[in-house]
Amino acid sequence: MFLLVLSLALSGSGVQRAFAAYHSLEEIPVESPVYRLVDDLATSHPLSSGLLLTRPWTRADLGRFLDQLVADVPAAAKDPSVVRLRRELEPGGGLQGVEPMIASEQDDASLEVSPYARLGYAEDRSRGVLTRDFRAGAQVSVAFGDHALLFADAYAGTVTPGPHGTPDRNGAFFSNSTDVTGWIDRAYGVWASKGFIVRGGHTWLRWGPGDQGTMALSDGAPAFDVLEARATLPGDSRYAWFVASLDPVLQTYLAGHRLDLRAGPSVELSFSELARFDGTGNAALYVVPVVPFAFMERRVRGASAGGADSLVRTNVLYAADLSWRWRPGVRLYAELAVDDATLHNTRPLAMAWQAGVHLRRLGDGAAWSFRGEYTKAYAYTYSVSHHHDFAHAGFPTGYPLGPDVDRWWGRLEWRPNSDWAMGVESSNIRDGANDLGQAWQPGTPVPTRLVLNYPVEQDRRTSLTLDYSPSPAFSLAAAGGTATAHARSHVVGDDAEGAFGALRATFRW
Repeated sequence: MFLLVLSLALSGSGVQRAFAAYHSLEEIPVESPVYRLVDDLATSHPLSSGLLLTRPWTRADLGRFLDQLVADVPAAAKDPSVVRLRRELEPGGGLQGVEPMIASEQDDASLEVSPYARLGYAEDRSRGVLTRDFRAGAQVSVAFGDHALLFADAYAGTVTPGPHGTPDRNGAFFSNSTDVTGWIDRAYGVWASKGFIVRGGHTWLRWGPGDQGTMALSDGAPAFDVLEARATLPGDSRYAWFVASLDPVLQTYLAGHRLDLRAGPSVELSFSELARFDGTGNAALYVVPVVPFAFMERRVRGASAGGADSLVRTNVLYAADLSWRWRPGVRLYAELAVDDATLHNTRPLAMAWQAGVHLRRLGDGAAWSFRGEYTKAYAYTYSVSHHHDFAHAGFPTGYPLGPDVDRWWGRLEWRPNSDWAMGVESSNIRDGANDLGQAWQPGTPVPTRLVLNYPVEQDRRTSLTLDYSPSPAFSLAAAGGTATAHARSHVVGDDAEGAFGALRATFRW
C-alpha cells in the first residue's frame, strides 16, 4: 500500500479521426498522468468550459478541452503541459508516437490493434517488499463511425498486488510472485452523442479533485463491471450515474449519482451520492438517475412483502468537492464525504475529508509547481454493522488507504520542457488499527474522541522522481528515496527504515 510506484503508462488522446492518436472515444485511464497535466493547466489558466473532476475522460474530451483553452488564452499554446498533451493528439513518428501496428477501415468501421509492453520493478527495504510487474499485451479498439466503440486491453504478466495489479489464479489481488497469468485490464463499449455518453464493461471510475486519492469514489479498488451514463445539462453542467457489480455471487452492488457544475472560469464544484445495496433484482431500480438513494431504500422496503433483510438495506454516502483557482497560479481544492452522521451523537461520526493547494509558475517554456494535500478518514467510514461496506475485493471504493487514517503529502516539480519532469515528494501516513469492514456495533459505547485507534502505524518517506515521456508510445519513470516505518502491521516495537526505489518503462505500438 505504501510503495511509491509511479504509473507512467500515458495513453494518447484523440480528435475525431482514427490516426496515430488512436480512436477518439477511447477512455484515458483514470490513473494516467495526463490528468496531472490537466490539473496544472487548471491552476495556471482560466477555463470557460470543461469539467475536470469526473473521470475517465475520452480522448475526444481532452482534444476539446485543449482547443477551448487555447482559444480562450492563446498564450497557453506555449505551456509545456499543453505541448505535451498536444503530442498525445498528433504524434509525429518514432519516439514522438507511432501509428497502431494494425489499422484498418471499411465503410464506417475502423479497427486498431496496438501491442504494448510494460516493465515495472519496485523494492522497499523498510518493509521487505519486492514487486515485479512485467506485462505484454495488446489493446484492441473497434470504432463504428463517430458514435460507438468497443475496446479491450488484455495481457499476460506476473502476479502483482494492488487494485491495478494482476490477480493470482484464485482472483486475489494481494499476491506477489513471478508466476505469469493472463488478465483483462479493461474491456468496455461506448456510445456517445453530442450531449450524452453511455459506457458499459470492466473499467475504473474516479470522482473528485485529489491527486493521491479521492474520498467517495476512487480507483483504489479493482475495476468494476459497470454501466455508466453522463448527460450534458444547460449552463456547462453535467449529470453522471452508474451501477456496478461488486460480487456477482453474493449479488452486491455499488451505485452513484453525481452533478458537476462550472461556476465561472475559476470554480468547479460537484455533489455526489453513493449507495451500497444487495440483490440483482434491485439493480434495475438504481439505474434510474433521478431518484435520491435515501428514497430508493424506502421504495424497496415499502414494496417488499418479506425476504432477506439484507436485500432492503442500503448504506448511503454523500460527498461534495470543490476546485477553486483563487488567482493565476494558485488553486485550492477540497472534498468532504459523509458516510454516517447524527445530530444526537447516537452513532460515531463516519466521514472523510481532504484539502489541497496547487501552486504553479511558468517561464521560458518551463514550469515549477508545488502540490500539497492533507487527508483524514475517520475510523468507521465506509463500513456499517449490516455489512453493506464500500469495499470491493478487499479494497475500499473510497479513499485508497481506507478508514482510520490521515496523510500529509507534497510534491515539488520542475518541468523544463514538455518531455521531462523532475520532482521531490514527501509523505507522512498514520494508519490506525481499525480496518475496512470493522464497523461500529449498535449498543456499544459511541466514541467521542475522533483520534486514530491504537496502535498507530506510521510511514514517513521522501523521494526523488524522474519522468521522461516524449510521446504516448514511450515513457520511462524512476523514483528513489528513504522510508521510516513505525509499528508495522500495528505491532508496537516493530520499526524499520531503509531505502526504496521504483522503475517503470512502457512501450506502446
